Amino acid sequence: MIGNRWTLVGAIVYLLEWVAIAGFHAGNTPTSFLKPDAVVATYASHAWGVAASASWYSLVLLGRILFTAGIRDSLKRSGAETLLADFAVAAMAVSVMLEIASYALAGAAAQLARAGAEPAAIVGVDAAGAWVNIMIFAPLGVSVLAAAAAQLRSGLLPTWLCWLGLASGLVGSVLGVVVGPALLAGPGPLSQVQLLSFATLGFWVWMLATGILLFRRTSPTD
Repeated sequence: MIGNRWTLVGAIVYLLEWVAIAGFHAGNTPTSFLKPDAVVATYASHAWGVAASASWYSLVLLGRILFTAGIRDSLKRSGAETLLADFAVAAMAVSVMLEIASYALAGAAAQLARAGAEPAAIVGVDAAGAWVNIMIFAPLGVSVLAAAAAQLRSGLLPTWLCWLGLASGLVGSVLGVVVGPALLAGPGPLSQVQLLSFATLGFWVWMLATGILLFRRTSPTD
């Protein structure tokens, strides 16, 4: 297996999203099930955090694309098939574009709230952002599933790592299928479905382990 340092760089850049999650105090947006007045108040009181988070995410989420591109490059340079890895890069790009767009909509809702816009407009933009945000799960899960399948088919990486990616990707794909109806049904069903999001932990472990492995298998001249 010929490694690629950019795979680990992409994983680290993506995980810098925690700078915004922990430090920008964006509140609990999107606010799917709050009453209109509470939605407006949340955005008005956390406007700076929502805006800063949106800008930060537009940068660091690109790390997910770099990560999958690094996997594809390593497989290609190692002489393995790359069709599934190519697809993984495309699906990951879709998930990143959707996620960035969802936070941009949240930023728009915050701006409207600070400007004293009609509550109906703010609630509408917030709802649109919430729906765009949950659309990331299917393409993200499919991307992980395809990338892990490409790893497994190559026979170049540890089997446990490939199966961890396959399991995480499969759960993420299922989450993407059921999360829309769950959001429409209300807070109870959505909370139950969101338990599947613990697959994200497996995705993070798979991502970091893959990045470290490919980093270690990079020659000094690469």
